[in-house]
Amino acid sequence: MPELPDLTIYADNLNKALAGKKVRRVEYHQRGKLNVSDAELSSAVAGATLAGVERAGKQVAFRFGNGTVLRVHLMLTGGFVLTDSGQLDRLRYLVLTVTFDDGSVLAVSDEKGWASVALNPGDERDVPDALDLTVDRLQQLCRKKPRTLIKPLLLDQALIGGIGNAYADEILWAARISPKSPAGKLPPEAVRALAAAIPQVLEDAIAELRKRHPDMVSGEYREFLKVHRPELQTSPTGARIIKENVQSKRTYYTEEQLLYQ
Repeated sequence: MPELPDLTIYADNLNKALAGKKVRRVEYHQRGKLNVSDAELSSAVAGATLAGVERAGKQVAFRFGNGTVLRVHLMLTGGFVLTDSGQLDRLRYLVLTVTFDDGSVLAVSDEKGWASVALNPGDERDVPDALDLTVDRLQQLCRKKPRTLIKPLLLDQALIGGIGNAYADEILWAARISPKSPAGKLPPEAVRALAAAIPQVLEDAIAELRKRHPDMVSGEYREFLKVHRPELQTSPTGARIIKENVQSKRTYYTEEQLLYQ
């Protein structure tokens, strides 16, 4: 599933390719999930100019000049495709297509059909984005969910926006905190280390993706991760990588990471 660094690059590239273009038509292909009727979607988007594209947590938001917002959650296997109207018949598993006046097309496809599209989803709850999370807010979350293990807390999109399974492992390794530590047991110095590791790991990953895969609008690239890679046996510091499920999530960590109990 794409995570914050991937989605940041997607949004940047989609914005560069599509911002300022006028929508000729939009089609929902009866796959995935849509929160309104086809007619309501078409009425809101057709004829509007795309003002900008941005990441919103683990979603990508398309903002139009008429005030309409369309949010796409790619879920596990969804992806974006930039193409033109003459190539659409080559695409499979279409969820949504947006055709612009110049003939360019933005498509959302998903083999499993889990991707969701939401028109004007409304104000999000007061959920901080991972890149904006402060030490104080993280401490508050740990106090609010003291028995929750720290990895599931990082993954909870109702608490923190944008972090997924792979980058949670990278962040916890960077902070040297065991994923099995209850959030309420983290001492202040561990919370500070975690708060520092979150933007450091995510921003470093964004920079790596921009360098290695500058044009990406789909796919996940993990070849630069330090612990969350199936082929790795040891961390960059030489510690053995332990691979096991933590509350149903495949987790990669080392004995360098302290277990707070």
